[in-house]
Amino acid sequence: MISERHIEWTSPAALWDEFNGSTTADQRRVFRTPAILRFASDSFMQDFLGLMQAQPQRLGELLAAPEKWTNPLASVTPPAPVSGLRLRLAQARNSVVRRVEARKGIVRTTTWNGGGPPQQPLKLYHPAHQRYYLVAACLVCRTMGLPDRPLNTGAQEKASFVVRMLRPRSGAAAVNPDPLQCDELALVGGEWQSAADPASLQPGEEQNPLSPLTYVERDGRHRRLFNGFIPVGKRDALIGARQPSAASSPPPIPDNRQMLLKQQVLGPWSELEDLATRATTSSSYDSAMGGSDPGSGPKDAAIKKANEQIQMIAWYVLLDFSHWLESNAPAVWAAMQPGGSPATLQAKESILYNALGSLSSEGQTLRDALTHIRSFETSLEGTTHIYRQGQAGWPNVAFRFVTATLGGPTGLTGKATRKNLEDQLVAVLAAPPAGSALVPAPVVVQASGIPFDSPWFTLRCVLERPNCAALSAPVVSDPTAAFQLAAFFDSDAPARPIRIGMPADTTPAGLRKYDRNTAFVMSDVLCGQVSALKSLSFVDLILAVLPFPLHKDLSVGDPQPCSESGGGFGMVCSFSLPIITICALIMLMIMVKLLDIVLYWMPFFQICLPLPKKEGT
Repeated sequence: MISERHIEWTSPAALWDEFNGSTTADQRRVFRTPAILRFASDSFMQDFLGLMQAQPQRLGELLAAPEKWTNPLASVTPPAPVSGLRLRLAQARNSVVRRVEARKGIVRTTTWNGGGPPQQPLKLYHPAHQRYYLVAACLVCRTMGLPDRPLNTGAQEKASFVVRMLRPRSGAAAVNPDPLQCDELALVGGEWQSAADPASLQPGEEQNPLSPLTYVERDGRHRRLFNGFIPVGKRDALIGARQPSAASSPPPIPDNRQMLLKQQVLGPWSELEDLATRATTSSSYDSAMGGSDPGSGPKDAAIKKANEQIQMIAWYVLLDFSHWLESNAPAVWAAMQPGGSPATLQAKESILYNALGSLSSEGQTLRDALTHIRSFETSLEGTTHIYRQGQAGWPNVAFRFVTATLGGPTGLTGKATRKNLEDQLVAVLAAPPAGSALVPAPVVVQASGIPFDSPWFTLRCVLERPNCAALSAPVVSDPTAAFQLAAFFDSDAPARPIRIGMPADTTPAGLRKYDRNTAFVMSDVLCGQVSALKSLSFVDLILAVLPFPLHKDLSVGDPQPCSESGGGFGMVCSFSLPIITICALIMLMIMVKLLDIVLYWMPFFQICLPLPKKEGT
């Protein structure tokens, strides 16, 4: 393959003043390394453009380096905006100053993004931390004067950069490793793949755009600087992407059908058992609290109410379960229907069919309950009421997985029961179609996108020339310094200043002056539920979870939609935002102090300082 040897990516030309006289191989490598720039202002692009226009020699002040919120890097003051004759005079003065400084014979001996304490990693923080980062490089022709290599967009030439994950080899530093001592992984199709030749663009590798910026060099030439925004906010997606396993065989990928089973069936089933357990606890009598045993009447009433709630939820779980079976185990579902037969089922399907028939609740098998629940689908999906025993219009399916009793939950309880059925359900799943997504993206991010230890990354700039791809491969730069992408809640991360002003006058006379400008729009069903809850107090909520004799059931009746109780369709309520803010602060303080019993976090939670008093107040 023929390549244009005279094209090369280098560090930003505005940093070349730090290379004068003879250089070593290590220093020439620094010269070819793109730089990472760091900004601490939301107006970073305007500041960057203004600095490169008026004072490009200050680019070195923007170099990213290891920092913590306790020891941040020095802030960079952008130059005052100038234009016209004042700009040209400023550029002429800067050219003279740079020529004088160049005579000092400075030769840089360290990497662009080094510095800081020896064991402090280079971390890139989120925009939420008020930090922004750009990768910057120049594309030059390796001839006298290193002129810019023009980007021929008419020939579909494109400049971009790629993010590579690093796997340090034996002997590489544990902190800020040298990228040349690491294996590189390229992001291809949302998955990390080993890059056999790190200096080449991998087929299908995900790329990020580079934008050209033109500024005036000290000799009056217009120099082009390519820069690209580093997507730190994609940290979870980058880390959560599948990686090639170092083991002989990669771990199995969760099937989205299995995840849906956990979400719609197994998870709610487990919650029903927890609900029954809580009902048993709150219905017990604790003699240490004094008083007398209220007898079986109140206790039975509390258990009955819990079972009504369990029954209603169980119907919806059965409905979702039946749809899951129909979609993912159609042969078993067909055998369960009237007139169906298990004779044609395969071995694993027969095991599942028999397992569904062996699990029973309230005298009904799970197999029969799944079949019968579908005839009540329309009424269940359209109901706006809460189930109460004896009411008409509800399914006659008695199956409810778990039953609450004074002695504890009974029925299909325990993790082993759910795990055994899950294994049998997963065993009958057919192989997914080729090319289908096995795990939805949100599940991937939640499951593996938030590790405690962040891997190392590097960046490489790329020039593509598709019209001569057969003769010239893409030009790929040297790797930048290794860095980590900080987590959103990183203990080293700078904290963006947030100030919430509370109302000054919190007397009734002062609070009545604020507009009620925060509106909540509620449906007729939610309107009825909220109206039913208005009669409850905080004490009622506490008594509802305490054992007898202090236990008292919540009594809100059967909430009726507002449209059925004489009102209109739903309701719009407008609230005073200052009062909402005050309530949020009070509830925050209550919860923090309450949970301090377990978490011991009060000494690290707040610091309060008095406001200085103004004269005349």
